[in-house]
Amino acid sequence: MEISFNDEDFQRKMKNIVNNAMPEAVEKGLGVAVLQLLNDCVMEVPTVPIKEGWLRGSGSAFVQNKLVAISKHGKPGKANQDHSEHISYGNYVGVVGFNVPYASRLHEGIDMNFTDPSSGAKYLESKLIRNKDTYFKIIANRIKESQ
Repeated sequence: MEISFNDEDFQRKMKNIVNNAMPEAVEKGLGVAVLQLLNDCVMEVPTVPIKEGWLRGSGSAFVQNKLVAISKHGKPGKANQDHSEHISYGNYVGVVGFNVPYASRLHEGIDMNFTDPSSGAKYLESKLIRNKDTYFKIIANRIKESQ
């Protein structure tokens, strides 16, 4: 499943910062940001559904196709351990995903009756939209620290 949102403002700000930064600092900041996003999916309402714990345990985060973290919440064993996509020169890519067959159906919340009152649809997308400035600041701060 792929989630998209308009990130033109984010991209513009990132280009201004990244053009003057070391690639290692950008990757480190992006790594901290995707870790925060993965954690926010479990800790902020709407949370990742937890009926049995497989979905929460299947979360993983990648930066530049390298595994950064696997969710420590829920039952272990289903998380993606590898991610591969073409990354154009000069671009930086962070990915957070959940790897069970029903992840996208629960994310969209179509005809769902969630058993945990804090869980619900858009458990990943809502954090990207609500916290994008926070994630941007995390990346920017890591870059500033490296200079």
